[in-house]
Amino acid sequence: MEPCNVMTVQKGDGATFVRRTSLSATGLVMRTTNELLKHPAYAELQLSVSPAQFASIKRLGESAFKDPLLVTRQGVIIDGYARKEYADTLGISTLLCVELEVGEEEALRVILNKHRRSAGWNDYNRIRMASRLKEVVRKRARANQQVGGHLKGSSKLTEANVRKEIARAAGVCEGNVTKVDQLCNADPEVLKALASGEIRIHRAWLWRQLAWQQQRERLRQHRLRELKREVCTLVHKHRARTEAGMESLMTADLGRLIQGLSTLRSSDSADSESIPIVRIDAPGRIVFLTTELYELFSHEGASGRRTFEPIHSEGTLKGHASRLGS
Repeated sequence: MEPCNVMTVQKGDGATFVRRTSLSATGLVMRTTNELLKHPAYAELQLSVSPAQFASIKRLGESAFKDPLLVTRQGVIIDGYARKEYADTLGISTLLCVELEVGEEEALRVILNKHRRSAGWNDYNRIRMASRLKEVVRKRARANQQVGGHLKGSSKLTEANVRKEIARAAGVCEGNVTKVDQLCNADPEVLKALASGEIRIHRAWLWRQLAWQQQRERLRQHRLRELKREVCTLVHKHRARTEAGMESLMTADLGRLIQGLSTLRSSDSADSESIPIVRIDAPGRIVFLTTELYELFSHEGASGRRTFEPIHSEGTLKGHASRLGS
């Protein structure tokens, strides 16, 4: 089979250039889904297919499996994590694959190249993946220094080379690599928000010297601002609806809803018992509920109209609102 050419976009010395890497492909094979494995770095970092990426694959239907997955001879997936996950949900047991003759290091580089911003991975996750190359790059940089006659103690030069190579592999600027390295003592909740794309690297970096509790408070405030922005967008969208198209909330329903909210307990943490109330600048007397709260409290009666009933204290609230209270 013809070699598989992979183009890697790199930046250096003020210019952008493309490196074409020829990978030896052994051929098309059918692999059972049980044989297909996550790359060790992918599994260790607990990365997963983003909901947007999975939804995009799902919309393709059977056409999603038109192109084969890229895997190593050992069955490690290089490209096709979303398709493999979609196949699992459909009960598909075998998938068409192209096997590449690559080692673990080169496989990681190709994975990073395949999962640029357009593929759903954010900068933070790509830097974490690329950081698994540090030791290999560090050894190579030291060997090159010795061959070139540099002093063995020039560790600053070595680390600069490592940082540059990690940035190149991840497709980010060197500054962001440095910032991620300085987030090793950040609050776990902040790091989780980074991994999900909820906040950006620079924002977390600005919070890095605060106590964990203060970092969480900054995160909570950020979430409130984002929620308010999202609510305002939805309000403007739904105001276009006619009054007949909106469901009415009777006074008794509102009373039961408030009673239910007073007994609601979040399962995320012991101190997360508050639900944010966002005040918005909109005319009229309208109550907006998230879909999660609406479905949690309401049920359809015999008349077909949905009514509200309070839930018991063991009820739980998951999702965005509960995270805000943490």
